[in-house]
Amino acid sequence: MDPVTRIRPPFRTLSRIAAAALILACGGTASGAPVPEDAVYQSATVCEQCHPEIYRTWLGSQHARSFTDPAFQLAYDRVRRGDPRRALPCERCHNPMRFLLAAGDSRAAIFGQEGVTCDFCHSVESASAGGDFPWYRARPGVKFGPQGGQPGKSRHATRFSRLHITSIFCAGCHELRNEHGIPVLSTYSEWEESFYRGEGVHCQFCHLPQLFDAGFMDPARKKGPLDHTMAGGHSRDRLAKAIHLKASLTMSGGEARLAVQVRNDTVGHKTPSGIPAHRIRLTSVLYDGAGAVLGKTEDVFERVLGDGTGKPLPHPEMVFTEAREVLKDNRIAPKETREVVHVFPAAGSRPAAAEVLLTYELPTPDVSPGLRAIDVPIARTVVPVREGHSLPGAALIAIAAAAFALLAAALLVWLRRR
Repeated sequence: MDPVTRIRPPFRTLSRIAAAALILACGGTASGAPVPEDAVYQSATVCEQCHPEIYRTWLGSQHARSFTDPAFQLAYDRVRRGDPRRALPCERCHNPMRFLLAAGDSRAAIFGQEGVTCDFCHSVESASAGGDFPWYRARPGVKFGPQGGQPGKSRHATRFSRLHITSIFCAGCHELRNEHGIPVLSTYSEWEESFYRGEGVHCQFCHLPQLFDAGFMDPARKKGPLDHTMAGGHSRDRLAKAIHLKASLTMSGGEARLAVQVRNDTVGHKTPSGIPAHRIRLTSVLYDGAGAVLGKTEDVFERVLGDGTGKPLPHPEMVFTEAREVLKDNRIAPKETREVVHVFPAAGSRPAAAEVLLTYELPTPDVSPGLRAIDVPIARTVVPVREGHSLPGAALIAIAAAAFALLAAALLVWLRRR
């Protein structure tokens, strides 16, 4: 097999990306051991021998489980049983090494257990945003990455790659229009439209933070290897730091008014992103002084894709093959503060406080129709009620304040003239 292999996943990306036709080639020069003529792709367990901390964090990542994850396998099997040809594109991103190996290569089974493995990402030499879909150019034997390595200190050839620290590297699997032209995955284009692009803040800045507690931290540089868990929407800690919640509760007339602010503070793309079945649920509950529930209401931030007749698709894998329309998209953009007001009729009761919950919902395919969700808590706040003012009362207060200000100004002028 040609040592330089191209992977071209099917489907078409956004036209603006295709028009860019951007090819990011690697910079720098090779270092370390020379590339042998019989260079081959190797299992992540080989990488573990010299990079145990990186291997450990990768092993706990979604990338390592991209093909073996039971939720993916259930959805993948439904597509495969319907039409095996339509299931093959799923492996372009979930089992990419399959397309770098020659037919019949016995290592295919090993790499199938490793999902998006070390030798896939670090063998990518260049990527193109043109054509049907971003496609990669891979070369075995050379490890491309954000560091060039030092000659004579590596078991393999290493080469600095600017591609590996830019968002286009991630676009190949995180940006997708299906065959009907519907944007199924749009994380890259959401980042591209945000201010983060202009500031030069790429995906890797958030999803590959430094591992400061690494066991073999370099004391001279005061930092260790990159954390390859690449945590995102599955991480409560990351969500809690990125999405902030504020609320206030007031009584005015016969109503309790709960004003909520949800801010996408540090997420570089819309939230939630990724597969459209991901949702963020905002739940508000009103209580009286004894803890009895007086009312409950919810808002859901999500993107919903439909079958072309106004009906949402029941299974997450169907958005890749059957989606023909966007039914809803009220997700929160980068740096956006979304304001939501929940009004509860008091009806003679005495509200005392409100509880506000923000939850990230991850879809979990089930053998039965529909979806179950894993709830990842993001934020929670409890706010006490405070008495508001009716409109006439507020107007009187404003008039009195203005009159007092005028009186104070007149008094100051008089004192200065004396």
